[in-house]
Amino acid sequence: MEHRSVARHDPAAETGSSEERGDSPAMEDTLNPRMRVALLARYLQSVHYPKLEALARSPELELWHLAPRAWTDVLRSYTLEPAKADTYSLLPLKTIGKHDIHRFCYWPPDAGLLKVRPDIIHIEEEPDSVAALQAAVIRRVLLPRARLILFTWQNIRRKRGAVPEMVARLTLRSADYVIAGNREAEAVLRQQGYRGPTSVIPQLGVSTETYRPRQPDDTALDLGLSGFVVGYVGRFVPQKGVDTLLEAVAGTGSGVSLLLVGGGPMEAQLRVRAQQPDLAGRVVIAPSVPHRQVPRYLNAMHALALPSRTTADWKEQFGHVLIEAMACGTPVIGSASGAIPEVIGETGLLFPEGDIAALRACIERLRSDPALAAGLTRAGHDRVCQCYTHQAIAEQTIQVYRAVCQQPRQGGGDG
Repeated sequence: MEHRSVARHDPAAETGSSEERGDSPAMEDTLNPRMRVALLARYLQSVHYPKLEALARSPELELWHLAPRAWTDVLRSYTLEPAKADTYSLLPLKTIGKHDIHRFCYWPPDAGLLKVRPDIIHIEEEPDSVAALQAAVIRRVLLPRARLILFTWQNIRRKRGAVPEMVARLTLRSADYVIAGNREAEAVLRQQGYRGPTSVIPQLGVSTETYRPRQPDDTALDLGLSGFVVGYVGRFVPQKGVDTLLEAVAGTGSGVSLLLVGGGPMEAQLRVRAQQPDLAGRVVIAPSVPHRQVPRYLNAMHALALPSRTTADWKEQFGHVLIEAMACGTPVIGSASGAIPEVIGETGLLFPEGDIAALRACIERLRSDPALAAGLTRAGHDRVCQCYTHQAIAEQTIQVYRAVCQQPRQGGGDG
């Protein structure tokens, strides 16, 4: 069911595209000074919607959110939740193909964009994805006056097959602007030959109303944890380095407990290790929980660790749980993988990837120095409020929309 603000202009009621009506860009600006934006993004849960609401609060925008009706990832399946605000329009779409972020496309073939007839098509999919190619073709064939903005997290120039490489070249050649989720992803765009404008803006911020410091409750005790609690929230996969975290905690002694929240293929291995004598009774492995419950677990921790390890084809692209923990006032420890140092800045502790002793030393520093922990708590929370709230991300994104509407449509360089 489509969710719309009844007070909004309905582009579907127009007869024909701007070219068919003979409108020039200048005339369109005169008749409709608001930028009409179609944001295609896999935001299916209400926890993601504050970004949309922050964008829609701008008097400069008329926002449509085009999203899959359902999606499945490695942890669970999701169904599109209804929008709670009436400040933007929600258009659910079917998808074709398995739920692989690189291989699915939207249905109908125009992905609902002819209904919206946007000034800006902003699709948050990788340039080598079928969905991004679909958006590029729709813009070129059906909506040639629209501007096309892509998004990328890819911070490693991976070897690709001939078809994905061709798709990436075509979409980047079509793009008027590309938003990169981290600085290394911006560099990878240049390695691929993209010469158009870019900005580094994370895909999603955090709500400081949901993720905030809370008075200690009995969560840790209810889970059987005591002492200094170190935590991890996320997937249990080799590249996340959760085994490194277990080994680091194993050498700290009985005063440190470990809380792991998540799931994945390494879970059985982690449970076996947690039962060994040096960790027995000090590790709790909790299943993956809905986003709204994550703050409760983060507030039960004295420190959150993200010990990611770079592989041949992956390194940490952001680490959203870092800003969630910082917003909750939980000090963070991160490895030097990918974007982690960029996200943390000077507000957390860093250690070399895979270095068990260095990670253990970070844990011990926070455990033994309450003043250091308190200082990092304040600094982390301030950094989130300045850089990583939904409102901050929305404001940076709107600056991109302004820029792309003011520049000639150019299509982003060589690809």
